[in-house]
Amino acid sequence: MDKQSLKKKLHEQIDAMDDEYALHLLHEAAIEYGKEATAQDEGLSLDQVQRLHESIEQFNQGKWKSHDEVMQLSRTWLHK
Repeated sequence: MDKQSLKKKLHEQIDAMDDEYALHLLHEAAIEYGKEATAQDEGLSLDQVQRLHESIEQFNQGKWKSHDEVMQLSRTWLHK
């Protein structure tokens, strides 16, 4: 089966599904596949991509320090 036929068949099967749990599982699998494909495209491991996503989330939550703050903290760490 060629790629277009496979996609069409998959869409038809998803459209026919009534099981919400199964749909959630498929959705999660698609998300994980997308992460893995992105990681492979960028030459990163899935773990590295996950860590990057966590870092981006921390940044979005305001959990970050400026370069000057990090430099000041590093000076205190070095002098302990």
